[in-house]
Amino acid sequence: MSRKKKDKRKSRGRSRRSTRQTAADYAYRKAVREANRALAESQVEIGAGNWQEVALDWFTADARDQGELSSYIGSHKSRLGIGWARDLLRLEVFLRAGDHEAIMAHHDRAMTRYPRCALVDTWVAEQIGRQGGDWWRARSLLLYVVEQLPGHARPRYELGFQHYLLGDFPGALAWFDQAVERLAENETDFGAQVHFNRGMVRYALDGDRKAAIADVQTALRLRPDYEQAQEALRGLQGKPRWRPW
Repeated sequence: MSRKKKDKRKSRGRSRRSTRQTAADYAYRKAVREANRALAESQVEIGAGNWQEVALDWFTADARDQGELSSYIGSHKSRLGIGWARDLLRLEVFLRAGDHEAIMAHHDRAMTRYPRCALVDTWVAEQIGRQGGDWWRARSLLLYVVEQLPGHARPRYELGFQHYLLGDFPGALAWFDQAVERLAENETDFGAQVHFNRGMVRYALDGDRKAAIADVQTALRLRPDYEQAQEALRGLQGKPRWRPW
């Protein structure tokens, strides 16, 4: 191939990359404008005197998460501020909308301007893994989170759920066990989900019906209206060859 043809091919490649980048930039700017409108409609006012309270009250109602976020703010207050609070609320808008491209673009472009927050990485990983199907990126974030939040169940459950979907039941069970050990007393709905899925993995792994029933019963104690658990319990206590899937 002549040098002229090589240069022409390289030029076309750069042009395509530039076009993709321009489209991504446009999409992100549009998403930010829409998030700003949503925040304005919610009448959220962020100022020098209230940015911490707004971030805590508007972003999460979970007491443990609020405590973790409050600790993060206290540790990095000098590097945060009004801009960080606004970016955090924009991220929440994207998370609620399930806009995976906007979530990742905002995480990579905006949130990286501030000290890394393991709690934010948890929320992002849940969305891009479960809803967006970007399991490898989600796994990378979650492995960082479990080191930073040793007492939290949710990132361990999410890692277990990844192994569960991939058919790696021993790996799933190991992470689910860690999640169960870290469940807080007020995590009833989430706790029910963790116990239910651990019970299903136990049964699928080695047919441990007794252990599976114990987990499913715990799930129903935490959430009596859990229909999947009700059905699973009837199957485990009834048909000898019942299959959860």
